[in-house]
Amino acid sequence: MRATAFNQQVAQSLGISVKSVFAMAWAISAMVSALAGVVVGMVNGVSSALSFFGIKVFPVVILGGLDSIVGAILGGLIIGVLENLAEFADSQYLNLGNLYTVAPFYALIIILMIKPYGLFGTKQIERV
Repeated sequence: MRATAFNQQVAQSLGISVKSVFAMAWAISAMVSALAGVVVGMVNGVSSALSFFGIKVFPVVILGGLDSIVGAILGGLIIGVLENLAEFADSQYLNLGNLYTVAPFYALIIILMIKPYGLFGTKQIERV
């Protein structure tokens, strides 16, 4: 999988089936996602509010960096703390309503302006 992700042409020339590797990667992703959905559904119950977990994942992954697992973990912690701080500030001082629901997206916009690859993402340099 790593060889195919790094350079598909070289992996194919070494006899690795690129289509099979991609199919296996998607299958593993689907199984892990289904398992995570079952666990979250069992813990929190299944309702229409469950869709907000999927929406909150986007700022977390972009904040941490698309290709960094440590960045995704740190991004999740940062977004969680940011949501709690926004809820506290909103309830005590601002009284705007549901500021904690949009605070991660404000952080997403700010991080995309400062570091478009995320905190731990690697900048891809492509030479033609």
